[in-house]
Amino acid sequence: MILIKNVEVYSPQYKGKKDVFVSGGKISLIEDKINFDSEKIKIIDARGKILTPGFIDQHVHITGGGGEGSFKTRAPEITLSKLTSGGITTVVGLLGTDGTTRSVENLVAKAKALKEEGISVYAHTGSYEYPTITLTGSVKKDIVFIEELRAVLLMKISKAAFLLYIFVGLC
Repeated sequence: MILIKNVEVYSPQYKGKKDVFVSGGKISLIEDKINFDSEKIKIIDARGKILTPGFIDQHVHITGGGGEGSFKTRAPEITLSKLTSGGITTVVGLLGTDGTTRSVENLVAKAKALKEEGISVYAHTGSYEYPTITLTGSVKKDIVFIEELRAVLLMKISKAAFLLYIFVGLC
């Protein structure tokens, strides 16, 4: 249990200087003043600090990006600390242009790893390739049976290629 005292709270509107009680990993109480007398409660003086809801980043190459220019152009996987240092508490991962050396399997594994570390994670199945790559052989089955997969990334081939995201809901 944690008691955060004297923090400027935005939820998302400004709520003022408050005390915030966290129990079981969730905010249980927000009041002007909270006083508990227990050695089991960690007290943090957050004077001069801001508490906001976490941000959602809905387009992250969590397994790394790049690679279309050669192996040396591949970017590394994202780390939990990179996400949370920017205030991101929910991330939506997707494959980039490299659907050959990176896969939907890698994407789901990385999503599960980040989730085990404590962040909310969803992912798009599919890739730039046509027909799109899936884990089960079916976009519908990927979305229905794989908890982390919530949408599909499709590529439409025409004179100018473009991406089309079909969202089936993150909640």
